[in-house]
Amino acid sequence: MILGQSLFSIMKASIPNMMLVLASILAVALIIERFIFFTRNRFNADKGLAEFQKQLTSGGASKALTWAKGNKNPLGRMFVTALENAELTSEQLYGVLYGLTLRERMLFEKLLGGMGTLANAATLLGLLGTVTGLIRAFGNIAATGSGGPAVVAGGISEALLATAFGLFVGIPTLFFANYFSKKAADIASTLESTSDLVIVVMERAKGKTPSAS
Repeated sequence: MILGQSLFSIMKASIPNMMLVLASILAVALIIERFIFFTRNRFNADKGLAEFQKQLTSGGASKALTWAKGNKNPLGRMFVTALENAELTSEQLYGVLYGLTLRERMLFEKLLGGMGTLANAATLLGLLGTVTGLIRAFGNIAATGSGGPAVVAGGISEALLATAFGLFVGIPTLFFANYFSKKAADIASTLESTSDLVIVVMERAKGKTPSAS
């Protein structure tokens, strides 16, 4: 209860507050979805590259390809792409792997724009709820000709709750949006640097001297 009113009745009485409830549900859904995606696609570049070199050296390209297809993450997909395009020159293969890195980054950054938009929208909806709550409070004063607590309580509680709820939704959502964006950029940088090493490993396995990319 807030000032004699249930939280549900306060939220239901204001369209901005109802929109904030919807925004909070969407924000939680996006955060959970991205967390699951990042968890499922995590990898260790150093260990993965060492194992790739081991597979390629001991069993050749066929065994390395079979092993790489079992790795359901960006690094595994990079190994598969590199092996399937082994006939290309180093420069051409670098271009192919760079394109794969960009595609992977797009997958990691998927929905992050919507998450950032929700964070900003929640803050603005909180401000809008504050304004509408104050308008309601002053409207009650004008209608009754009195400014007692009972007259303005509903509007004031609506205004304060909208501000608090807007910040409560917006701040964590913005934090997770920035966190996932930073993680996506770091993963892309790791893949790009690893692609150079993949080319070197493959050229050595073929008994060649890798040319500059």
